[in-house]
Amino acid sequence: MSLYEMMEKILGAEDGARVEIPEENFNLLMLKILKAKARKENRQLNLVTAGNKGRTLVRQIGEKEEDLPPGEKASLPIKIKRKFALPKLGKVGRIALFALAGLIVLGGLAYWLLYYFPRAEINLSLRPIPLIKEIAVAADTSAEEVDGDKGIIPGKTRTAEESGEKSTAATGTATVGEKATGTVTLTSTVNQSCGAVTKVKETDSGLVFLTDATLTFSSAPEAKDIAVTAEKIGPTYNLAAGKNFTVVSGCSIGGLSVAGTNSAAFTGGTSQQVKIVSATDRSKLLTDLKKELTDKAKTELTASGDEVIIASALKVEVTKQDYSHAVGEQADNVSLNLIVKVTTISYLGADIQNLISQVIGELVPEGFTLFVGETEIEPLDPSLTATRLRFTAKITAQVVPEVDVEKIKMDLATRSVPSSEEYLSGVGEITGYEISLFPNLPASLQRIPRNVNRIKINLVTELPKGGEEGH
Repeated sequence: MSLYEMMEKILGAEDGARVEIPEENFNLLMLKILKAKARKENRQLNLVTAGNKGRTLVRQIGEKEEDLPPGEKASLPIKIKRKFALPKLGKVGRIALFALAGLIVLGGLAYWLLYYFPRAEINLSLRPIPLIKEIAVAADTSAEEVDGDKGIIPGKTRTAEESGEKSTAATGTATVGEKATGTVTLTSTVNQSCGAVTKVKETDSGLVFLTDATLTFSSAPEAKDIAVTAEKIGPTYNLAAGKNFTVVSGCSIGGLSVAGTNSAAFTGGTSQQVKIVSATDRSKLLTDLKKELTDKAKTELTASGDEVIIASALKVEVTKQDYSHAVGEQADNVSLNLIVKVTTISYLGADIQNLISQVIGELVPEGFTLFVGETEIEPLDPSLTATRLRFTAKITAQVVPEVDVEKIKMDLATRSVPSSEEYLSGVGEITGYEISLFPNLPASLQRIPRNVNRIKINLVTELPKGGEEGH
């Protein structure tokens, strides 16, 4: 009988199927298939063996030979489990069942809350030992890696160009105006010549005027009219008619030999105060705008994450400088259009930290470690060339005792707050602690989480001895 025929026999039986196991062409896999089919169809399966091979196969699938009536000794029944069905329950039974299910759910939730939900953050204070050292550092644009022996770190040339315009009020003052003009009649008692810009002075006021042209006296005594212009601007030179003049200089003989008078008043003299651009205005404008553009360029250069720029190591070049007015020019305001180019060499903060670790590592006592978070680096006396930035790095660092954080986590897990405080007080390297727990449960229920992944430990300095439990 084939395996297919055996399966058909199982399907056709109402209560139980009697199947004979052949000694040939039958194996353990085929027997397991028959058993699985009978269980799936919820049929009783009676296996009949014809020999030792059949019996061995039956025992290999976990069935035991039972005592059967005579003549049926080879028939080994396979008991198939019936599909599970809930017994019919009354109202009280259903309530009890639901209560049990609720307890199971609540138990699972309580386990999750106790194991996965709580968290603890613990700050451990360590007593630091200060280390102060100065080392020579060079950020070299040709370097590719940190060289602790030579104090070299990789550098990168950075350039930024900024342009801008700025105005300021002119603060200089000047008096401007027109010069008075008029005509003087000069009379000479001797033959002589007077050149252009001969100086004549009004007798009473002492105001000086200059002749506009040359004058020659050839038949003395002789009188001639000559146009004159005031030496300076202003309305005070607008003299009335009938004033007397003497020659100060410019005639070949001069002195008392020549004198004059004006028959008409002088006119045209004016003056007023105006604002002009001073050298100080332009200088201050250049200084202020140059600083603004340099600061802007500096901000652009330092906006690159871990890159470090030393503010006092910048090369600033003015590539364009254009003022709206010259010094002394009349104007209420003066403006400047400026372009600056800022160049420096930057380096990575990680590289300088790496260099410090190499240099200071040899100074750290055994059993201690460098507390990187407390390391301060102050660049001193920087000097900048085309390819290198040199400076002295003043390093203020701290070393703290080595602490096995993972062991502390495991030792603290599930402890109460008092027990945790007692434990931490006994760890020699720790000088203080702070415990923060979440959620904020009553004191009797507060525990450090069982799950060590929910425990966070921070190493800090300068905490007070002991610590208050926080939430």
